[in-house]
Amino acid sequence: MANATIHTVLKAHAAGGPLTLRHPRWADFETWSILRKDNKEWLSPWEPGWSDSVLSRVTYRTQLSKYKKLVQNGQAYPFHLYYGAQETLIGACNLTHIERGSSQSARLGYWVAERFTKQGFARAAVSAVTQFGFETLGLHRIEAAVQPENAASITVLESQNFEREGTARGYLKIDKTWRDHIIFAKLSSD
Repeated sequence: MANATIHTVLKAHAAGGPLTLRHPRWADFETWSILRKDNKEWLSPWEPGWSDSVLSRVTYRTQLSKYKKLVQNGQAYPFHLYYGAQETLIGACNLTHIERGSSQSARLGYWVAERFTKQGFARAAVSAVTQFGFETLGLHRIEAAVQPENAASITVLESQNFEREGTARGYLKIDKTWRDHIIFAKLSSD
């Protein structure tokens, strides 16, 4: 198992072009906050609710500090997605809730800005982060939770050979309502 740090960079290629996955940085704040604000309506059916206050400099700085500690402790690996030579920020793909010991597992979450969908970026990011989880971190199992109505995300996971395991009732609170999610998982032996 190789040593992964806050400086880990992953490369992938999507139908839409080259993709770089890198941990969030302070220099990303302006672009990230604009991207999140511009895509709030697009993302709101799938994410827990949030107010514009989470887009503040203070909150972002706090989140970066939290990410650094999580990476140092091997508990999570957040990645921003950057498209092309200009490295345009287009989304994120994160491994979180990393458990060691007999579990060797993690949860996967991702999003892509609306104008960058249907170009293979989510697939490329999920592939790169899953490979990183298995090959670099030595994980055995990676799982993702998706609302049944999120056909695009289900297609992404199935294209990467994640298997549907069942439904977790009331799994996450989305838009003030506890929502069921389909649990998908992939094993290092798959």
